Amino acid sequence: MSGPIYLDAHATTAVDPSVLDAMMPWFSVPANSHSDHLLGRNAATAVERARVQVASLIGADADEVVFTPGASLAANIALRSLAPPGSTVARSTIEHPCVTETLANLEPEVSVVELLVGADGLVEPDDVANALDQGASLVAVMAVNNEVGTIQPIDEIGRLCEYAGAHFFADLAQAAGRIPIDVHRSRVAAGAVSSHKLYGPQGVGALFCRRDLAPAMRPVATGGGQERGLSPGTLPTSLCVGFGAACEIAERAMAADANRIARLRDRLLGLLRAGIPDLEINGSLERRVANNLNVSLPGVDADNLLASTAGLVASTGSACSSGAIAPSPVLTAMGLAEDRIAGAIRFGLGRTTTADEIDRAAALVIRAHKALTGGKGA
Repeated sequence: MSGPIYLDAHATTAVDPSVLDAMMPWFSVPANSHSDHLLGRNAATAVERARVQVASLIGADADEVVFTPGASLAANIALRSLAPPGSTVARSTIEHPCVTETLANLEPEVSVVELLVGADGLVEPDDVANALDQGASLVAVMAVNNEVGTIQPIDEIGRLCEYAGAHFFADLAQAAGRIPIDVHRSRVAAGAVSSHKLYGPQGVGALFCRRDLAPAMRPVATGGGQERGLSPGTLPTSLCVGFGAACEIAERAMAADANRIARLRDRLLGLLRAGIPDLEINGSLERRVANNLNVSLPGVDADNLLASTAGLVASTGSACSSGAIAPSPVLTAMGLAEDRIAGAIRFGLGRTTTADEIDRAAALVIRAHKALTGGKGA
């Protein structure tokens, strides 16, 4: 019963104990994987094993994976390389800031067109086809949304891009380890993966780049030439090892994790509905990752509600937009009313979430909602 109930797994996940065990030996070894001596070679071997593990999780080949300090830098490298001046990029209106802000920074040299989403939070492939017909040479659509958890039709989008001779960039940060990903099957040209979204350490991520596009990749920082010059600086062996171990565990446990977590997610929804019958679900419930539940509670401001539920850790939006005064850009792009956006809470369940925690979380939210509304709607 002690400790907070953590339901913010989209923001970050706790390092899996087995991942920490794999990392620990490398914290005390003075090994630079770029050094040509025994300790350096041992570290390089460990890093290359991690590269294979990351590649396996997303259906890539090891030589198509570049370690970076995080998924945001990976996205920057890919987008700035694949969207040269004079090109047109089509992106969904619910992309992560590492995509929207990077593309905004490239304007006006690069023309950016938006792919709208409906109230279900999904991109329509027909809209992608129309953008390609209008000359888009790059399409950016995230595999799984970080707020409403919707799973985009990336296989179909990839096929459309391949047919049109365009590149497809997919932000895989919320998808890798939660749903099966095969970048080759989905015709992904480049993608970004995050370690700390799948029970690995913070501070490391990966760029996937299709082998034939490797020569087109350009760094956004310069230095010692590590990672083919795309991510300069000494690789953190311990973090790479942890990232790889987390990917291996995720690949092995993905189906079982998803089944168990989906049952807990449905339990949470059922309890909340029983106590707050007029709550509304944001985004498609059917095309959604198992660990996500985004709901709007009537008659309350979600920030105020969460502030009054000591012991519960959840979110009113993306952690990457923390401190922003404006309403959630994702929910706004979905066309939701202002009061519905104001009452929206994102629950992100994790590998260690228990049924008891779900029951207690629901009770806390229902109690707080009743207190803030005077019992109305309960």
